[in-house]
Amino acid sequence: MQQPPPITLQPFQESDAAFFAGMASDERVTRFVGDGRPWDQQTINDRVRAALQEDALDLAGASRWFLAKEADEPVGIVVSTRKDEGIEIGYWVSPEHWGRGIAGAMVDGALTTIPEVYKSRELFARVDPANTVSAKLLTRRGFQLEVNQCGLDRYTLVPVNS
Repeated sequence: MQQPPPITLQPFQESDAAFFAGMASDERVTRFVGDGRPWDQQTINDRVRAALQEDALDLAGASRWFLAKEADEPVGIVVSTRKDEGIEIGYWVSPEHWGRGIAGAMVDGALTTIPEVYKSRELFARVDPANTVSAKLLTRRGFQLEVNQCGLDRYTLVPVNS
């Protein structure tokens, strides 16, 4: 099996907004996000502004974004948001890097970084049922399909001791 590429996650900064905008306006990337359509510039600006806000981490809605880099090149974004039921994670990989194990390496990094940031291992992800690649990626890393809510499958990280 191919080794995943070495990926580093660093806090998202304003200078990363153009990279994110490129993905958010690409229909290949947004196909499984929200309504499945590329985002307009106002939505992109609003999301970037919220990502940079850095609300207190114990507040519902607080989020932290991370730029995923391979050898100093941006390859994706990891998003985390505190919800009442835990920390929701999401990940976007730039299409130029699909098929190389980048998403898995990003989630591996998220499983280390995000619990440290939020002081919680209660992680979950919501996945479009048609996104079988993402579902497999999560289950291989200890997530379990819990329920379908509002048309999305919810995968919850199962504690190692369970």
